[in-house]
Amino acid sequence: MSKKKSYMNNENILAEGLFSKLRKALGLSVDVEKKLKEDKKFSNSLDDLNTSLKDFEDELNKRFRELNKLQNKKHKDVKLDKYTVKDFLKK
Repeated sequence: MSKKKSYMNNENILAEGLFSKLRKALGLSVDVEKKLKEDKKFSNSLDDLNTSLKDFEDELNKRFRELNKLQNKKHKDVKLDKYTVKDFLKK
């Protein structure tokens, strides 16, 4: 039995995170990110933001469950992404 021919060119595939690894290897803008990660005030504020986001997500899901229970519908929970230091850096 013959093998199927693949039309995908493996040379054009970029590895996930290639550019971030390249940036780190060259030392570009890693200093700012590192300083923000070490900054206690920024870290605490980021943690507070993520905690508030989690509370909002919980309340939103709770309200959706109540509304969908009245309408006999199923509800898929809302999942919001957490913020990271990279979200606040200029791209």
